[in-house]
Amino acid sequence: MDRCPCCNARLKEVEICPRCKADLSAVINTGQSAQFWLSKAIYYCLTGETEQSISAISLSLSLEKTRMAEVFRDFLIQQLCRNVLALMANKQLLEAKQQLYCARELLPHSKQLRKLDGFTDYLLLRNQHQSVINTD
Repeated sequence: MDRCPCCNARLKEVEICPRCKADLSAVINTGQSAQFWLSKAIYYCLTGETEQSISAISLSLSLEKTRMAEVFRDFLIQQLCRNVLALMANKQLLEAKQQLYCARELLPHSKQLRKLDGFTDYLLLRNQHQSVINTD
């Protein structure tokens, strides 16, 4: 943190602002915790633990919205979209729907994820309809 959030004084890695005497330890600890959870999210992504990665990046962003965390979140969403499309291509629609559910936790208002979710619903309904027709 370069400046005090209370008085905007320049800081030199101190927990007490030299100008207004504000205790900044909680703010500093929150930033460190956010960085820790971002690191965990990246680690989980690299080890293929997608759900844990989603939880960790969500926690990191809830503590502090950094540009790096937002970029990683967007990267993770793109990876999930690719996985969902691959599952859909292999007609594994329920697994695709589960992956989308996890992705929508990260960015619930994403247009891309909503469209993909709607398309998955369409395919699921179409498959159910075809199953009914084939059994008749």
